[in-house]
Amino acid sequence: MKLSYGVATSDVKSARLPSAQGDLAGNLRTLADIGYEGVELSVWRPADLDASRLAREVAPSGLAVCCVHTAAIGFEDKLWLCHEEEAVRRAAMGRLKEAVDLAGRFGVDVAVGSFRGKLMEGEGRERSLGWMRDAFREGADYAAARCLRLLLEPYNRFVTNFANGTEESAAFVRGMKHEGLGLLLDTFHMNIEDPSFGSAIYCARDRIFHMHLTDNNRMYPGAGHIPFAEVIGALKAIGYGGYLSIQIAQKPDFRTAAVRSHGHIRSLL
Repeated sequence: MKLSYGVATSDVKSARLPSAQGDLAGNLRTLADIGYEGVELSVWRPADLDASRLAREVAPSGLAVCCVHTAAIGFEDKLWLCHEEEAVRRAAMGRLKEAVDLAGRFGVDVAVGSFRGKLMEGEGRERSLGWMRDAFREGADYAAARCLRLLLEPYNRFVTNFANGTEESAAFVRGMKHEGLGLLLDTFHMNIEDPSFGSAIYCARDRIFHMHLTDNNRMYPGAGHIPFAEVIGALKAIGYGGYLSIQIAQKPDFRTAAVRSHGHIRSLL
């Protein structure tokens, strides 16, 4: 397993995003100096980015882009894949496809967490579940055509009312029966929704393609009570060999958080 860190492209300025922001090239140099091997890129308006220039910015650091993250799209522009307004859904799908195009430049998967939106309540729930399925099917078709995947991130109940826990999310992904769809697990959300880290990882073992590590307080691993030894042990047991991506609040500051995250997780590998 390799360590990566969530970093936003320079245009992203979102207080809600648990990724390093600001000077992209400088952030990448810092992470490389600490010993990280990869970077997860958070994007807002992917089509406005020059993919070749972005690749040139990343290259000197020696870090591998390991995933493209979409949360900033929803946070900044209020676009959601599942929404009662069709115009919002279509705009969100267009943005998702832009993110897939950018990810294709690096040959990596695209994470979909809060960007999926919510189901309607009451009588509209079943109809909106259809919109959710349609969005993931269309997005997965687009990703698979480029030999990539969409990664559904189970997300806690306080943000969305769809695919909260790992078991529920794994059942949805398996039910879709699509090679272009997988799972990304995040320990912050697992801590809220899953009764056991180890059992959740085992339950989803055939569909996990990426991991987010953060403590229960959204700070660096080791700053809270999540048993990361259990998490890493479970991942080893299922033969997971992908990236462990740090997705945290940059407290007390970016460099300190990155150093402490790296030290804590590296000691368990």
